[in-house]
Amino acid sequence: MPITNEERMEHMEKFNLTSLDTMSTADYREALEQEAFFWDDPHGFIMHTLSGERIVTNTEQLDALLEHLEGYRALLPDPPMCMSEK
Repeated sequence: MPITNEERMEHMEKFNLTSLDTMSTADYREALEQEAFFWDDPHGFIMHTLSGERIVTNTEQLDALLEHLEGYRALLPDPPMCMSEK
């Protein structure tokens, strides 16, 4: 079932993700720690928090996902200096 705009907005509010493009790196890391994007279920799978879909079910898939995500690096801008704090 598709995610409704209301569900997406509730998710963003719950994890304070309303300004992801201006979020500091520290706040982004906190959102990751709070499992705003992904979480590990009791069976050891990595799940997408909003949709509930399985994203990764084994280490080979994790490696493939990391490689795929790394491919986006060249497409993304560097963060402004104030957002790149650790």
